[in-house]
Amino acid sequence: MSTMQRRKGAAAERELFGILEEELGIAVKRNLTQTRERGCDTLDIAGWAIECKRQESLQLGAWWAQALRQADTAQRRPILFYRQSRQPWRAVVRLHDVAPAIYEPDHGTTTMDLQAACQLIRSLAQIPMFEEA
Repeated sequence: MSTMQRRKGAAAERELFGILEEELGIAVKRNLTQTRERGCDTLDIAGWAIECKRQESLQLGAWWAQALRQADTAQRRPILFYRQSRQPWRAVVRLHDVAPAIYEPDHGTTTMDLQAACQLIRSLAQIPMFEEA
């Protein structure tokens, strides 16, 4: 991985985590001790193993496989956030995490916008939603 790619990845993590901090009302920091095969981009969101990608060419299958491996290692739910230039952040989660009474853990995934992902995170991590002024 080139220096430019590492910088772009770090900038993407900072951007996403800043948004998640605002949406969830908790501190979200980069996991600086992560390794290529193990370790999520952050472990600050209770119950979730977050993988963050910002690339022009989407590789959702490979990225999701990475998110699953890391979540299994961390014993957390996987969630993949990704974004292309001039596009909003999107999230991939297991259908089981959205509707566990209906779907088995290996039944498939769904993609949602960042606000819907934050609602899911709040509901499953029991982070209270904040009242709007």
